[in-house]
Amino acid sequence: MPKTRKPTSENAMVSGQLKSGLHIKGRLWIEQDGTTYLSWGRIVLLERIGEYGSVSAAAKSMQMSFSHAWHLVENMNALAPEPLVEKQAGGRRGGGAWLTEAGQQAILDFWKMVARFQEWMDKEELTEYQVFAGSPPPLSEP
Repeated sequence: MPKTRKPTSENAMVSGQLKSGLHIKGRLWIEQDGTTYLSWGRIVLLERIGEYGSVSAAAKSMQMSFSHAWHLVENMNALAPEPLVEKQAGGRRGGGAWLTEAGQQAILDFWKMVARFQEWMDKEELTEYQVFAGSPPPLSEP
């Protein structure tokens, strides 16, 4: 089933408004050697794994294929200093997945960074000149 793309207005993690009425929006992700380690979607996947106890159920809840979710979990675990998710393969009693302490901490730390990003955004007072010219206006001489 193809996913529908969210409208741009719903696609930002943080947002603010400039004095001119323009909106500034941003997303946050963490990379290691050019490879995405944590991002909004990956953190939500971790949260859902914690909630459902299953990579499959977490993927379904996000309209994501199991194989894609599994790949993301494997990638995060490989990039993390210690695994974020532990898994038990299915069998007679079924499989499961759970967050490690490192996984729980990664979620908390990521949302703290998002909050700090939003605080910065709330304080930012770019002028329309800065937005369109790409540089601050010249300082006036005293």
